Parts: sequence; C-alpha cells; structure tokens
Amino acid sequence: MSEIGERLGISRHRVGRLLREAIETGVVKIEIQSPSNKSMEFEQALENAFGLKASLVVEVNSDLPPEDIKRTTCQAGAELLRELIKAHHTIGVGWGTTTFELINQLEPLDMRDATVVQITGGNKRLSVQFDCHEVTRRLAQKLSVQPVLLHAPGVVDKKETRELLMRESTIAETFNHFDQLDIVIVGIGAIVPEVKSMLIGSGYVPSAELKALKRAGAVGDVFSYFINDHGEIVQTEIYDRSITIGVRQIRKVPTTVGIATGAEKARAVAAAIRGGFVNTVIIDSLLAQALLAHYAPHPKRGKIEEQANCAPPVRRSGGDTS
Repeated sequence: MSEIGERLGISRHRVGRLLREAIETGVVKIEIQSPSNKSMEFEQALENAFGLKASLVVEVNSDLPPEDIKRTTCQAGAELLRELIKAHHTIGVGWGTTTFELINQLEPLDMRDATVVQITGGNKRLSVQFDCHEVTRRLAQKLSVQPVLLHAPGVVDKKETRELLMRESTIAETFNHFDQLDIVIVGIGAIVPEVKSMLIGSGYVPSAELKALKRAGAVGDVFSYFINDHGEIVQTEIYDRSITIGVRQIRKVPTTVGIATGAEKARAVAAAIRGGFVNTVIIDSLLAQALLAHYAPHPKRGKIEEQANCAPPVRRSGGDTS
C-alpha cells in the first residue's frame, strides 16, 4: 500500500480506504497479508458501532512504551489530517501533548487561504510547547498562515473574572471565528481508571475538585469540559471559570477530530463520542480494541447541551442531579 501511495501521490491510509471501498462494493476481491488489514477491520467496526464519520486505527505492539505508541499513532494520524484539511478551511485546535505531537508530525502545507484558530484558553502551567497558544502557532506555521489566538487563560480564578474577560472585544472576536469552523482537533483526557489528563495534570484542578468531579460521575475531559459516561457535561466549580469554545459551536463543526492513545482512555473516548463532541477519531489499536470490547455498541448516545458554554449541569458535586 505504501508503494501504491507513492505512485499515485496519495497517503497509505487513503489507499487502504480505497481498497476497502473496492472490496465492499464487489469491484475487486483481494487478500492483503499485512498488519494494516486488522486496522481496517477495527476502523469499520468502530464506525459502525459508534456512528463515526471516520476513524484511523494505528497498529502498535502492546510492549511499546506509551510515548512510542503516541509518536507512532501521530505519525500515521498526520497523514489523515493532511487529507482532512482543505485550503479554505477554518481549523480549530486545542492543547495537549498528543495534539502537539500530531501537529508536530504534519508536513508543511501551503494553505494560505486557511484560518487557524485557538479554541481554548491558554495554560501557562503547562510546558510552553504544549500550551494551546503554542500548539496553535505551530499549526499555523505548518500551513503558512497567521494564527487567530485566544488571549485569555483556559481557567481563571473566579467566575466574575471569566464574565469580565468574555466582554473583551479581542476575546469576542476570536469566539466569532468558532461559528465558521470546518474542522477541530482536540485531545481527550481520562479521569478513570486513572488520571491521564493535561487539564488536571497542569494543576488547575485541586484534589478536592477532582474528588467532586468523580463523585458527580465525570470520566474524562474534552474541549476543557468534564463529561460523564453518557457524554453529558458534569458541572462543578471549575466549570464557571473555564474559557473555551461553546458547546453549541462544537455541534456546528462538520469534522471534529479526537486524538488519544492508550487503552486506559477507552472510557473517556467512548463518552466523548457518545456526547457528540467528536465524530472522527485517531487512536492506536490497543485503545480501539478496548473500545470495541467494553463500550460498544453503546446503549444510548448522550447529547451535549445547546447553550454556548453556559449549559446547565448534569450532575452537581455531591451527587445531586439537575
């Protein structure tokens, strides 16, 4: 498939999809003796079970270190991203190590009519390269454009501070771009069975807040929103202090790409899909296997709230339902 891709000038992943379509329609019958055949089976199963728009499953060995799994997945994911991004697109990007690695693996493209927008506030407690400002700048540089930055922290100290910042004209101008997004790229964090979340790891979420989130049923985070198993937003105190793209705006985006690695993120990824936060995934085969084994088919797909970043809570701290 690599040789075919080189001759036709398309990615290996695109070759795989074309071959699968040819097999499904009965145009050709072909047997491929390669590890990628299993990946395509995973992809089809995920798309059927979760109703995904598209998926990329990257085969990895279970004995690989987590960082190698991430790097390998992002290398292949960059090929898919290259196909998804078009010259006229408005592209939103969030923070995180996996998002950073995906963009870092992307080869430079001349797309000077594209717009790259930061969709969550910055996080100066992260290493500078993983902060949303820097990740956005890096993607813009890869596409030969100037970034549209969100000049605000991802989490502020008080609810009142957030309300004041949201009235600032420069922040409002960036939020206006969210209504024109064609594609967004976002990482997915996990809270259970263990914490694998940049938002929590950055120190913005104290231990008492984390306990409250777990009591309220939170299993992961996406777009800086904490969500439960149904993909519904869990509101605790940090919710009112977060500056990020509104949920109504997320629902309008045609292609929402979630990237994650590691089987321990299966529950969080399933929740993000069920809630409609992501409709396209880039994941490794260990995570894909865990998703299919434990979380598909889903009994019910949750819906994220309609209001833009001011949705009512699903569960409050202490277990009270709203």
